[in-house]
Amino acid sequence: MTGSTRVPPLRVPEISAHAEGAEHPLLDRVGLTVAAHTVTAVVGPGSGKTTLGLAALGAARPGVQLTGSILLAGTDLLLLPPERRPAARAGRAAHLPQHPETELDPIRRVGGVLTETAALGHPERAARKPPARRALNRAGLDWDAVRRRFPHQLSGGQQQRLALASALVTGASLLVLDEPTSGLDPALAHALGRTVRALADDGTGALLFSHDLPLVRATADRVVVLEHGRAVDEGPAAAVLGADPPGSASGSGHGDPRLRHRATRDLLAAEHRTSVTVRDPAPRRSTPGGTVSAVGIAVRRRSGAPPTGPVSLDFPPGSRTALIGPSGSGKTTFARALAGLSAPTRGEVRLDGRPLPGRVDRRTAPPSAAPSSTCTRAVRTPSRSTVPSSPNSRTPLGCCAAWGTRRRLPGRWRPPVRWASTRRCCAVDRAASRADGSSAARWSGR
Repeated sequence: MTGSTRVPPLRVPEISAHAEGAEHPLLDRVGLTVAAHTVTAVVGPGSGKTTLGLAALGAARPGVQLTGSILLAGTDLLLLPPERRPAARAGRAAHLPQHPETELDPIRRVGGVLTETAALGHPERAARKPPARRALNRAGLDWDAVRRRFPHQLSGGQQQRLALASALVTGASLLVLDEPTSGLDPALAHALGRTVRALADDGTGALLFSHDLPLVRATADRVVVLEHGRAVDEGPAAAVLGADPPGSASGSGHGDPRLRHRATRDLLAAEHRTSVTVRDPAPRRSTPGGTVSAVGIAVRRRSGAPPTGPVSLDFPPGSRTALIGPSGSGKTTFARALAGLSAPTRGEVRLDGRPLPGRVDRRTAPPSAAPSSTCTRAVRTPSRSTVPSSPNSRTPLGCCAAWGTRRRLPGRWRPPVRWASTRRCCAVDRAASRADGSSAARWSGR
């Protein structure tokens, strides 16, 4: 079909979402349409945008029930069993989640995952690499620089762009983006907006969920305003939000404010209140502790990325220091080296002029430090998915981690990762272990 009779990539006549035990619905009879060559944006703080983004794909979080109709390229997803919905949207719809690190495969390299994903639109193996390269470059990443890296070797902004490339490589007719500029610096956020607009101009339909109103103005054709799970305002982007921010020198405002819903007026008023008055700092109080100094800190990353540093900074007690820079510039790497989570390749961290060990598990509290209810050394704890279920749930994890690399744990379970060991656990942990009757009290402190 062509022209006006062409089936839109997404049409939601009406969708509602209810959580088990909740008094009010998460979504209340929301309807929208995403046509080809257009970007439809949904705005509104805490209004159910993420729930609507999942519902547009026929998905929902555990405990959430969807009712209504969701037509993806003419197919009603809610009429299909849940196990058949992924196949129905494969190659038709792509989703960029709000937290992309949860969707990336942590044990596979970037190039291999993108090439495999390209198989949805390119069955022949030889034809998969070019679209994977184009998708990565279009998302703002260089193929040769990142194809051999794992996702954890990328910065947060780079992970966001990798997730966008994973969505682009399928060639889907519908692109659902949930807060796509989170973790991106302003230049990259602007570039992402241009990418989304270019995709729409090429024929893709995009459903954008964002709190970034400048991005919405620059990208969207239509805007839907949500409030408490209801669509309270809708229309062309220029009519709902105005061509420019209200109060700007060239701003056209948003027409007569009396014609817009209160929620829309509140959004625009909040955007107008962006100036921050910085008062003179209060006289610095006497703060216990010493000056932390980073002296020529440099970190060579095994991922092949350019090395970070050298960086030299002083952090006096009570001071506030902001470290800024574009995505991938090494901010997180420097912070990890400063905290002892990654050993620097060159340079050192000093406390009152005294060098500190490069790794946190070798740093001890000063002898004069007052005792507290925490371990005297930092312990890296595993993710929740690696902690075994045990009836002895009150056993402090710090004590368990203390034996992780030195001794075999009682029982059959062995930690799947190497944890930093600690020499002493706090008295609170030892007392809790004895109260449980566990063997942790025997092992702690050895």
